[in-house]
Amino acid sequence: MTIFTNKTGETSTTPTGGAFADGLTLMRFLLSPIIMLVIIQGWPNLSMAILASALFIIAAITDFFDDYFGGTEMAVYRKFGWFDDIADITLVVSTLTAMLIVTHKSGLLAWTFLVPAGVIILREALVGVVKGYEMTKTGWPETRYGDLKNGLVMLGTCILLASPWLTTWIERSLAGPDNVMEIYGSTSPYVWLIGEVILWCAAIVSVATGFKILTTKTIDYKENDK
Repeated sequence: MTIFTNKTGETSTTPTGGAFADGLTLMRFLLSPIIMLVIIQGWPNLSMAILASALFIIAAITDFFDDYFGGTEMAVYRKFGWFDDIADITLVVSTLTAMLIVTHKSGLLAWTFLVPAGVIILREALVGVVKGYEMTKTGWPETRYGDLKNGLVMLGTCILLASPWLTTWIERSLAGPDNVMEIYGSTSPYVWLIGEVILWCAAIVSVATGFKILTTKTIDYKENDK
C-alpha cells in the first residue's frame, strides 16, 4: 500500500484507498439504523441478539479499516473523511438508544446501565451541537484519551449487545454435556455486568475528553496532545 504525504504533513493512501475508506465509513453509517431496528424488533431474543451483535462488530471493524486504507480523516484523498467520526457517533448512540428503549419496555432498565449510556449519548450530542460544524471543516480534534474512549465505548456496547447469546454460550461450556439443561433455570448476570463496568469506564473518559473538546480551541489540539 503506497502512502503519500500532503502539504500539511498528513498521510494518505492512493485515490482508490481514499475512496474505499469513504465507502467503509458510509457502510458504518448505514448499518447503524439497521442495528437499531434489529434491537428494537427482537433483542434480547438469541437469534436477533446474534444478528445485532454481528452487524455491530462488522460496523466497528470498518472504523479500523477506513483509517488503514484511507489515512486520517483529513487525508488528501478522503473526500468524506470528516464524516468518519459522525459515523462512529451514529453507530454508538443509535445502538445504546435502542437498548435503552428495549430494556425500558421490558421493565429491566436499571440505573447502572441508564447512567453511563445516558452520559455517553449526552456527551456526543453536546459536542456535536457545539463543535460539530467547526469540526467538519478542521477535522475532529484528537484528545490524549480519545482512542481509549472510542475503544471502551465500542467494547462495552458490543458486550452488552451480545450478552444474551454470549451468556448462554459461556454457561453451556461451563455446564458440560451432563448439566446443559441447568443453564435454562437461571441466567448469569456476569457478562452484562462486565459490559456495564466497561461502559462506566467509557462514560468517565467521555466526560473528560468531552470537556477538553468543548473548552479547547480546535487549532490547539495538535500542539497540546503531542
